[in-house]
Amino acid sequence: MSKRLLFITPIFPKKLEEDYVVPFLAQFTYVFAEQTDVVVDVISLAYPFEKIEYKLNNVTVYAIGSKFISPIKQFPFMLRAVYKGVRLHKKNKYDGVLCFWYREAALVGVLLNKLLGLKLRVWFLGQDVQKGNKYIPLLRISPKKLIMISKQQREIFYKNHNIFIDKIANVAFDRKKFPELNKDERPIDIIGVGNIGFIKNYALFLDIIIVLREFFPNLRAVICGADAGQKPLLDKKVQENQLEQNITFTGRISLTEVYDYMNKSRVFLHTSNAEGAGLVLQEALYLGCKVVSTIEVEESDEIKNHFFFSKDTDVLTNNIKEYLNNPFEPVRIERFKMEDTIQCIYESFFN
Repeated sequence: MSKRLLFITPIFPKKLEEDYVVPFLAQFTYVFAEQTDVVVDVISLAYPFEKIEYKLNNVTVYAIGSKFISPIKQFPFMLRAVYKGVRLHKKNKYDGVLCFWYREAALVGVLLNKLLGLKLRVWFLGQDVQKGNKYIPLLRISPKKLIMISKQQREIFYKNHNIFIDKIANVAFDRKKFPELNKDERPIDIIGVGNIGFIKNYALFLDIIIVLREFFPNLRAVICGADAGQKPLLDKKVQENQLEQNITFTGRISLTEVYDYMNKSRVFLHTSNAEGAGLVLQEALYLGCKVVSTIEVEESDEIKNHFFFSKDTDVLTNNIKEYLNNPFEPVRIERFKMEDTIQCIYESFFN
């Protein structure tokens, strides 16, 4: 009898072309099903927005279609997800349930665990470690069933909730998705990647560009990401400071296109206010960029010639200036391997 797991997530791509939708989660799911002896099914709660069943690569997805509505309004949809999970288990006999984010998906997983006795694991993936997450005191899931994506996230969670989580499965990427490393000319001086919302803090990104332009009048910067509420504010700042010739906003583009932009860039500037593990930092390093970030990565001393961290705007600006003033030689750096992440999750269920 084959091994089977049920993944529960709030969101999953509707088609392969939507590679910008939760890229790590999707890549992990596809590669996990491809490289292990486990059959994977997915219940997606909010997106796709309609109730449908479909197959992507070797994974079957059951979309509940709740959309991104308030938790109270989502409750009937969560019950539908539980019912779907019960019916699927009757047919498929799952060995366990993996929930992405300690929120609605975790609630569905807990109910399936209680009803069916399935082994449960919940994987924190970002802001769900924060104090305001009401699902943590509500569900009180045993720490042995919880998984973190980084040491930093574990420290934040312990500080906020006084609960220590032992297991870490680092975010990683599928190397097959990346282009060959560009060792030729890189016409983009500075790039930023991520939806244009409060968390990414692109106002600081523009502040740094404004200062750097005094030293590099022809500076070329690019921001890749869809508008998440802050774009009009950035447009105003661009106009007020005459940055139209220095900054390009691509809007929403595919992950493949993002990688192409990064592969043509010298410096990756990350001005985020918060980050669970910063997969995009790993992607930038793998594509040969020098990374300057307000978010730390684990054991950054090992890559100090390629990664720089600070919360001080002047220090960040001066470091970028130094990078741009010196010869640039791109080097691939891979912080965490997808194979190790897959092994960690696999052993959580089959050990």
